[in-house]
Order: sequence, then structure tokens, then C-alpha cells
Amino acid sequence: MNRLQRLVLGLGAGALCSCTVNDSPDYSQYASYNYSELQYSQTYDVNPDNYSQYPITGSGMVTVPESYHVGAYHSPTRAKDRDRNWVSNQNPQGYTIEIASDQKASKVAGKLYKAPKNDRMAEIKYHQNGSTYYKGLYGSYNSYEEAQKALNALPDDLKQGAGIKNWGSVQSNMAD
Repeated sequence: MNRLQRLVLGLGAGALCSCTVNDSPDYSQYASYNYSELQYSQTYDVNPDNYSQYPITGSGMVTVPESYHVGAYHSPTRAKDRDRNWVSNQNPQGYTIEIASDQKASKVAGKLYKAPKNDRMAEIKYHQNGSTYYKGLYGSYNSYEEAQKALNALPDDLKQGAGIKNWGSVQSNMAD
């Protein structure tokens, strides 16, 4: 190693070492890290022998949202299973509004997304003429008149192509 290289190495090492020295309160200097241990209180306000401060109220029943119900393997029930169960449990003499029907589930889901969130919606799969289709259903109504009133209240872009269907016919065409 020649003298020039040794000189450059020496100056570089000296410059790096000077960064750790903090003799002046000047901001441009690097301060060393100072660790101070935090002090936590060891007293607690709760008396473990007296739980009357926090009385248990109610009947002990807990209402669990539908999305938390678990199926096999303790995983949440899939949306398509919830939709299929909801459609299967409707009164076959009742009515619903079919907002969309298409071979692509994404198109049906897009229409349902635009629907008002006032009533329950479902997307189901069904077979027709050897092909698989999807239906977007909106609401459940006891009479044709109720369904017609709800259909008239929908936005114009959803009314186009929408129709009232009997739950019995929907349930009979539903695929597994």
C-alpha cells in the first residue's frame, strides 16, 4: 500500500471517529443514544375480590352477526352458501325482483352493487338449456303488489331488464 492510500484511509477513519464525539451542544454533531428505563406503576384500581363494580347485565345471550357463523372447518360461511340458504328458505308463494340474469357472475354482481341497500340481495347460480347462468335477486315480498311497488322505487338503470319472479320458480331452477 502506498503512502497516498494510507493517508486517505487515515483521514477517512479519523473523520468517522469524530462523528461520535459530542463535546459541543451544536446540532450538527451526532448525539449518542441514551437509554433510560421506564417506570411503570405497580398499583391497580380494580379490586379482584369485588366484582360488583362491573355487574353482569342481560340474559347472557349474545347476538352474533350472520357473517360470523362458521361452517365446516370453523371458517366463515361463504356468501354464495348464505345466498343459496336464504333463497331456499323463502316462502314459495312469495315474490322477489330479478334485477339481473347473465352467464357472467361479475355482471350480475355489478348490478346488485348498484341496487339500494334497503332489502336483502342474493346472487344464485342456475342452469338453463345446458348452460350455467347467474341471477341477481332483490328483496322478498308477500304479494305481487308489494314487489311491484319495490320495483317502481328502484333507480331507472336497474328497472331496465328487471322483473318480478315467484319464489317457487326461482327455487326450482336453482343449481346446487
